Amino acid sequence: MAKHLAASGKQKRQERQDKRLQALPKLTDIRPGKRKKNYDREFTIPRIVPVLIAATLFLVGNLLRVPLWIKVVIFGLAALVAGFELFKRSLVTALNGKLPDEDLLILLAAVLAFCIEEYSAAALAVILYRAAELVQAYVLARSDRAIDQLRSILPETARVEAEYGPVDTVPEAVQIGDILQVGPGEVIPLDGVVLEGISAVDCSPLTGGTESRAITAGSEVHSGCLNLNAPIRIEVKRSFEDSAAAMLVTSFSVAGKHASRTEKRLNKYAAYYTPALFILSLVVGILPAIFNGNWNAGLHRAVVLLLISSPSAVLISVPLAYVGALVCSARNGILVAGKNRVEKLSRVGTMVFGKTGTLTEGIYTVTDVFPDGVSERALLSVAAAAESHSRHPIARALKQAAGWTGEMGEGVMQVEEIPGRGVSAFIEGKHVYVGNAALLDEHGIWYRVPTRAGAAIHVAVENRYWGHVLVSDKIRDGAFDALEDLRAQGVENMVMLTGDVLSVTRPIASSLSFDMVKAELTPEGKLSAIDYLLRGKGERSTLAYVGDGINDEEMFDRADLGIAINALENLESLEDADIAVLDGDISALPKARKIATAAHWIALQNIILVCAVKLILLVLGIAGILPISLTAVLDMAAAVLATLNALRSFIMIV
Repeated sequence: MAKHLAASGKQKRQERQDKRLQALPKLTDIRPGKRKKNYDREFTIPRIVPVLIAATLFLVGNLLRVPLWIKVVIFGLAALVAGFELFKRSLVTALNGKLPDEDLLILLAAVLAFCIEEYSAAALAVILYRAAELVQAYVLARSDRAIDQLRSILPETARVEAEYGPVDTVPEAVQIGDILQVGPGEVIPLDGVVLEGISAVDCSPLTGGTESRAITAGSEVHSGCLNLNAPIRIEVKRSFEDSAAAMLVTSFSVAGKHASRTEKRLNKYAAYYTPALFILSLVVGILPAIFNGNWNAGLHRAVVLLLISSPSAVLISVPLAYVGALVCSARNGILVAGKNRVEKLSRVGTMVFGKTGTLTEGIYTVTDVFPDGVSERALLSVAAAAESHSRHPIARALKQAAGWTGEMGEGVMQVEEIPGRGVSAFIEGKHVYVGNAALLDEHGIWYRVPTRAGAAIHVAVENRYWGHVLVSDKIRDGAFDALEDLRAQGVENMVMLTGDVLSVTRPIASSLSFDMVKAELTPEGKLSAIDYLLRGKGERSTLAYVGDGINDEEMFDRADLGIAINALENLESLEDADIAVLDGDISALPKARKIATAAHWIALQNIILVCAVKLILLVLGIAGILPISLTAVLDMAAAVLATLNALRSFIMIV
């Protein structure tokens, strides 16, 4: 079963990676300022000037003491100048065989207003509609600039060592194995390993943090980070497309395409809203006038209903609020893979945590060695050799304690990782098991029960017990405060699931005040626990699983929301998780939820505001007691307020 889960996880990861590569735009198309824009609604001078001219004509028409026919001409010109863009768009819509949209209905409302001698109101309605569009375009332009700032982490050039000296080229042309030169104050263009030089790097463009870290020969570095102090030489380990900066930017570019559930519902309702208002304007406005002959009152009602027929205020402001959450999260080193994930995060009621590398730092150290009939050196050497191909933090601790060199790995064959247990390997023809007590129990091997605190790694060679190694880990700084902050934000259930023994898990769970703890779990046991928790949660509540991304693919898939911690050190987790905290700062979790909750509340505020205003205008319009000019002003005010309110999500401080 464990083998099946591991194979299934790898297959799903490959499928997700293939889909991502197919969906992602070319990197050259997503550099700052090079995205496709909606030119019909762009905030540009050619679109601002007609509205200003129309507004000037409108003021002149109201202020001048001239005969009525001159005022009619002035207001007519104002409506024509402001409405020409609407006419052009409506014509394109008609030529494409689509149903009439709100642009045409606003023009129709202006024409009907002229027919009942509401000349000033007709011009005002068109001008305010265009003005609201310009405000929306301005806010969208601001959001584009904010997104461009995030995309600016993509390096523009790379200095590659060549036969005749260093050559500047585009990062896309650099190959794995090439040697790069990066001077102080320059951006690291691709992921790699430092070959020469001692310096410090600033990773704040990626992670949002402010601390720099020292690097020297052998240190791993990521693209998008800033080299601070001295020149360094780097051997490239990943292609530009697979480097940290490129993966973050491309993943962020796709994130905005995943609509939230609220947004999908609004789009569904909006498809019926405009046609419904058009039909209603006929029913309550024009049809009664055919029978009672009171055309002025009937057309007045029809104009009011047509003026509130545009749903663009919510269709723009609601998605914009969620996009703002994506941008604000990214600034804080949190990559959220879609607006739908923002909405889910705002409703998290149960949060499930892995232990190693999530609640703890994942930096194990060997605290004691207990050989049984062999030397300490032999015990550590065999354990390190068997774990030499593992990515688990314990493997790194064992290799460090054994003084690992490449030669020690010779003769290691048929290595098999057993999730939640350990590894099986053949070393110089001898069958070796290295793992927890459950692994040895499974194969009927006697072992000595540890008498000291710590995680015990048992070693058996040819079914004979060789002893055990105790390793320890440290709780992440700020973990307690982060979990308390999440509880204060409404996360009701805190659960820890781990494969470690209960004696190691219990002190950590107690110090962090978990509501439920399950220890000594296999991967299948973790999945079963998540299924149990999913069945018990509320209908509108979501369950999030938080892990370090190592062997967490199945848990991420099973939970409503998968959150990876320290994703920059495990870029594969960007493929698997819904939300990636780029560094190991666990305090990012309450930040992420705070941002998501605020954005969701802003979206709801906009829906309530716009719908309430339109409902009031609808009722008063049907009653025939609402002036056309006031209708235009109130509808425009609601649209502008909702759009500006959405802009708050881009500038949240957490």
